Formats: sequence, structure tokens, C-alpha cells
Amino acid sequence: MKLPENTMHSTLIKRDLLSRNEDEKSVYLLRLSLPDPQCTFEPGDIVFICPENNPQWVARTLAILQANPSKLVVNEEGERISLEEALKSEYELRLRPSVLAQFNEDQANDFWLCLAELRAQKGTTFDEQEVLAWLKPMRPRAYSIASAQKLLPNVLEVIVGLVTFRDVKGGVCEGLSSGFLCKRLPIGGTVKIYVKPSRFRLPEDPSRPVIMVGPGTGIAPFKAFLEYRKAIRATGKTWLFCGGRHRENDFILEEFLENLQHNHHLTRLDLAFSRDQAYKIYVQDRMKEHAQALWSWFQQGAYFYICGDAKRMAKDVEETLLNIIQEQEHLSLEEAQIYLKDLRLAGRYQKDVY
Repeated sequence: MKLPENTMHSTLIKRDLLSRNEDEKSVYLLRLSLPDPQCTFEPGDIVFICPENNPQWVARTLAILQANPSKLVVNEEGERISLEEALKSEYELRLRPSVLAQFNEDQANDFWLCLAELRAQKGTTFDEQEVLAWLKPMRPRAYSIASAQKLLPNVLEVIVGLVTFRDVKGGVCEGLSSGFLCKRLPIGGTVKIYVKPSRFRLPEDPSRPVIMVGPGTGIAPFKAFLEYRKAIRATGKTWLFCGGRHRENDFILEEFLENLQHNHHLTRLDLAFSRDQAYKIYVQDRMKEHAQALWSWFQQGAYFYICGDAKRMAKDVEETLLNIIQEQEHLSLEEAQIYLKDLRLAGRYQKDVY
């Protein structure tokens, strides 16, 4: 895909392990340079990062295809580049849906098998250019910026959780983007990035209370929110709900948050570690426990933010918030939904979910 004009080559300055253990679910904080002095961003904005495929997978692809890695091919933008470079950074090692349609379900789950079959079908008529028609173009991945430019003007930070999955033979594979950022991109290495504004915004009035719900890596934009509010000496109260599976391993940014609390830049911190007891506890359970206090913040003009998993967490948090509105205001479900819609229209209920 064609990248926007504000795309820049950023350098990885540092990568810190945030989770206690380095394993298949590790979480990292990455600091990236901002070489363009004209690049500005606000807390809540998004950075798009262009990942690269695992070199071992690229080599395996070329071997299966029996292809010349130096053969020039024409990419989506009409540029002539080597097949190896195209497979490295411009195309995902995933087949397009239209190509997958010719395989049965079991075959479609095995990329290498499908690739070998496609190559066999072509025989001596194979042309390297055809490979690009089989593969999905590489798309940049979006990450919430986890730092405030007011404090760190020439860099930005992101929080990335390593994603792993099992291949058809049971082996552990790393996600394309998370594997690249967490494991393969070396310190001092460069990556293409661009920044895009978001509607996920702090209130203009810094005296307004702010409630943030962000378990796991969903805490990323709230790190930026808290840093910014500290930097501008915001007088509004702040309340963060966060957590993970186990406190021992998954309490990311623990020292950062405790320091903010100690210095009165974070008013309340409620944690939910789902697997640390016989029954599971999630952020929405903590909200229920403190429903009355939560609603008193709303009555003081609080803004409410959710960041994280859209399929389950965000839906559960919204349902819990609706229940709290019903109970605290003695409303029907329909009336509570109208109330929440009004909060959304006023900018006081915002979601950054994925």
C-alpha cells in the first residue's frame, strides 16, 4: 500500500521488558525516535508501524517457490524491487482470500502446503511476478502512543504484547508485527512509521476528573494521559482500572503507577488480576465494587475512557457501566442507553478498542 507523506524512518532507541518473565506472552515498552521535527502528536494519538517478515520465513518461501530472490518484480505502487525485498517488507506471507478459495479448509490452514501447490500448478510457466498476486499486501499496524510529547519531544513510546500462535504441526510462531517489534528489530535498527491523529482525547478542561479502563496493553494511551496531566499540573482527579492474568508477572508499569500515586498524580488505582484467586476477577468487577464512588465522579463531570479488546472486555465494561447508570439513576435499560449516548456525544465516554 502507498504510505502517507508523513512516513519517516524511525530508530529503535530502547526496548524494555515490562512483564516479569520473558515468554510467549511477554510485554515490552519500545522507544522510537522522531526524526521529523514537524511531527507532533497529542495523548491518545496513534502511530502506524510497518513491520517486516521473519527472514527465516522469507527464505523458506523462496525455497518452496524455487525462485530467484534477485528477480525484479513490480509492487502495488508500480515500483521495481527484488522479490526478496517484496517478501521481506511489502507483502505478508498470507494468501489472499480469492486464492485460498481454491483449497479445502484443512489445506487452507497450511500456508506452506498451499504455496507449494500453487508453485506446482505453474510448473515451467512460473513467473516470480505471480507470487505478488497470491499474497496479501503488507499493512501497517496501529499502536496507541504511550508517551506524552510534552515530556519526550523527540521520541514516542509504544507498548507491545508478543502474540504467539500454533502452526498446523503444533510449533509456536510469533505474530508478524509483534514478533518483529519485540524480538527481531535490533536496537539501532530502523522502521517506517507515521503518526495519525485520534479522537481519543483528554478533556480540554484539566480540572475535569478522568476515569480510565485499560487492562493489559490497553494501558498504553493512559500512560500518555497520566504523563501529560502531570506535566501540565492538571488539578482534575484520575482513576485507573487495569490488570492482567497474574500480578506477579502481568502488573506492567507497576513502579510508574505507584510513583504517580505516591506523588498524588494518580488519585485511585484499582487492579484486577483474573487468575490470582479461585474465581476470576476482571476490571468490570472492580467497577461494580466501587459503583457508588464511580458514579459520584460522573456527577462531578468525569470523562470515561476504555482501551483494549473490543470483542469481550470493552463490551463487558460498557454493559457494567450501563448497569451502574441504571442503578444509580434508577433508570430503565433504554433510558440508561440514552444517558450513555448523551455522554458519548458530549465526548465524556470514549473508546479506543481493537
